[in-house]
Amino acid sequence: MDTKPLTLPDQRSWDVPAAGVYTRSLRLGEWISEPVTPLFESWLLNRMEERFHASLQALIGQRAPRPYHVLVNGWYYYSLNWMSGGAWLRNLPRMVAKGIRYPRHFAGIIPPTVKYSIPVTERAWREEVQPRYRDAVARAEGQVESLPVEDLPQLIDDLSDAAGDYFTSIATFGGAAYKMEMNLARFYRRHLEPSLGGSHLPLLVGLEAPRDPESHAVATLDWWFEPSGQPSAPPGPISDHARVVASREAAQTAAFAALESSPRRLEALRSLLAEAQRLVPLREAQARELTLSWPAMRRGVLRIGQHLADKGMITAPDDVFFLRRTEALEGVAADVPSAVDTADRRALRQAQAALRPPMYVGHMGAGMRRLIEAFPRLVGAAPTDRAIVSGTPVSPGRASGLVRVIHGPADFDQLQQGEILVAPLTAPAWTPLFTRAAGVVTDVGSAASHASIVAREYGIPAVVGTEDATSRLRTGMAVIVDGTTGNVEEA
Repeated sequence: MDTKPLTLPDQRSWDVPAAGVYTRSLRLGEWISEPVTPLFESWLLNRMEERFHASLQALIGQRAPRPYHVLVNGWYYYSLNWMSGGAWLRNLPRMVAKGIRYPRHFAGIIPPTVKYSIPVTERAWREEVQPRYRDAVARAEGQVESLPVEDLPQLIDDLSDAAGDYFTSIATFGGAAYKMEMNLARFYRRHLEPSLGGSHLPLLVGLEAPRDPESHAVATLDWWFEPSGQPSAPPGPISDHARVVASREAAQTAAFAALESSPRRLEALRSLLAEAQRLVPLREAQARELTLSWPAMRRGVLRIGQHLADKGMITAPDDVFFLRRTEALEGVAADVPSAVDTADRRALRQAQAALRPPMYVGHMGAGMRRLIEAFPRLVGAAPTDRAIVSGTPVSPGRASGLVRVIHGPADFDQLQQGEILVAPLTAPAWTPLFTRAAGVVTDVGSAASHASIVAREYGIPAVVGTEDATSRLRTGMAVIVDGTTGNVEEA
């Protein structure tokens, strides 16, 4: 079955330059909100993916088919071809061997056994990956201003590899925590929904008071955008976190009462709930540090850009983001580098940013489609004919308000108190906007994404993974966001 294409004003083709199916809403795609710049894609993004997939092969024996991603009209799409039946069959001998040798890592692949992987993946993050990453960043920050320009590419390579290792930890430990939520959702749907209705979502709100973003927080992963821990306008009033905690405690009381007549199920719920509630805040805490190395890497890139501008290869230092890695490195090495017209590349990217990209490109088989659509239904997604857009419900409740479409930091100060924040995605630098939003709707994302977890802590309804909310919803529209069913309807 082919994925449904979107009709664009210029009938732009979304044909894929490789076989298979690709998405912009998984793994690194949940952090990328616009067409990628050439240097980011050819340097940091490529290197992180190489490191990530090499780690997966070492840990669980999974070898993903290449390419790991494609660009279509400048937009990043991550390969789903590792999910195909053929890929699983080819990987099976290696994965069985790894499973015998490292059973706890292998247990993290599927929800029924994921709890056995959590102790080892959490320990690896806390005791190995996180300290090593922090140390690498600290060393780089002490060197990035003083190293000779010709040594900066190695520093950036080393930090890119460290970031790839850290992202692997997010995928293993954070991914295990996400699967634990799937287990809770499945238990709720089977044993509690018939009597209580709704979903498991009210049981996972108010777990940790939101915190201000750090200075390395990003609005989108592309290092062309300067990290910034604060938006351009001050946040609104502090959310009443105690109210959110009280709502969770009431949901827990109701769930426990509903299972009083079945001690075995009650004990199973208590166990599932305790672990899921412990892990949800850790998912966000872990993800917040992914971009710890971005300021140092970006400073190194800009020093290279200044060097190339001084040599006449580019006009301004930040033109370097519109070179490819090979061009930048050749420019550093050459006495008289060839000039590159980065203005055309900037203009192309600006035009591509106005497009409305589909969620998937390529050809998706029926089996994979069923697998992808299963989780939204599991957590309560119930699309209606009245909905303007529908997606995955990730933070419960209903909120009405006027839409405010925010594409990035330049728009942050436009969001008014009580409006519905509609965005391509959110990342740590967006966090202060949640103090003003009555509800959140994003184009991409899942229950593990930033928008999902932060909306729960602020107690505001959220729907993610709608594909094209930023196109279908217009600033000023009056809508109702239903974070329990995943629908956004006219008010």
